[in-house]
Amino acid sequence: MGSLGVSLSATKKKRLRRGFTTGTCAAAGAKAAAQALFALIGGAGGAGGAGGAGGGAGAAFKTGVKDVPVTLPSGAVLRIKVKEVRGSGKRASATVVKDAGDDPDVTHGAEFITEVELKGLNKKRTGVSVKGGKGVGVVSRPGLKVPVGSPAINPVPLAMIRTAVREAALDAKLTPSVVVRVNVPRGEELARKTMNPRLGILGGISILGTTGIVEPLSLSAYTHSISCGIDVALAGGLKEVVLSTGRSSERAVEAHLELPPPAFILTGDHMGFALEDAGKREGLRRVTIAGQFGKFSKLAAGHFETHFTKSSVELGFIAEVCRKEGVGKKTVKRVLEANTAREVFFILKDEKKERVFKALCRMVGAGARGFLKGDKTVRCVLVGYDNDMVCGC
Repeated sequence: MGSLGVSLSATKKKRLRRGFTTGTCAAAGAKAAAQALFALIGGAGGAGGAGGAGGGAGAAFKTGVKDVPVTLPSGAVLRIKVKEVRGSGKRASATVVKDAGDDPDVTHGAEFITEVELKGLNKKRTGVSVKGGKGVGVVSRPGLKVPVGSPAINPVPLAMIRTAVREAALDAKLTPSVVVRVNVPRGEELARKTMNPRLGILGGISILGTTGIVEPLSLSAYTHSISCGIDVALAGGLKEVVLSTGRSSERAVEAHLELPPPAFILTGDHMGFALEDAGKREGLRRVTIAGQFGKFSKLAAGHFETHFTKSSVELGFIAEVCRKEGVGKKTVKRVLEANTAREVFFILKDEKKERVFKALCRMVGAGARGFLKGDKTVRCVLVGYDNDMVCGC
């Protein structure tokens, strides 16, 4: 197996640095803790049975391990730094600090403390039970890859953790039965900055990752949360989802639309991805799009991925819509000379040019229908900057 190196640093200065996932953090911690625990067992003559782990194993200990190799789903090996390994008796734990590289990840710098506890030795094969501890969320709604009532540890990270422990057992020539518990001390705090509460994941963050690597600015975690939100809505029997471009627009439509919380999905700059995903879902019957004037102007112009590096509000486009709706030259001139879309919104609102707002809604709806299949309908809601509902279509 090849090695990807310890630091994941790019070969060129201009390239962004990659990081590693929460699943890789947990697997690395499990590997380091298991290695320490199995070394202790071997040194205490533990090969004779589970009771052997007690021979001199009651004293607390620390190791000087600096990093461990983690096998990724691809089969490649990544060396991950370990902050600390300690333990006593039949338990050992290892602390790994999450490094998201140059990706804007809320878990960057968070500590993951993974504990391995020995339950028995000389089994037919190594048994690994994985549990969530402090700061790891618990799934409370159906529709995710993890069953209701289980810790939010996705299948790929779960497999990585088990592989890490089994590799450590193989190196130590042991066949133990162990319980692995993943803890994230700040997990509950960090989870409030994620989509977990909306997805019904309570009490902490999720242990995620499909490759073990975080690609900088890939935004895969964000789009993954959108897909999970649609999964949860469908599993709850909903036929409609509300895709909002921001928190303000989401709060406004929540107050006006009589739909349960799982129906509301925050898309941010990725309305195009959300619509494409929703378009494939046979259970959906209606998609509502909600947003404020700036984002709606981008959507109306056909920019359904609205990140500022990929699109910008073109005042010329808005001015052209105004012309088509019969807005006078003086107002069109004010639109072209405005500094922001927000300023344009209030110009049009003060001059009672609501027909421009309705035209933008119709254009957003027409563009959105291109992403949808079958008999799905689209509803568009333009939200004001005072959390008011300006218009819909």
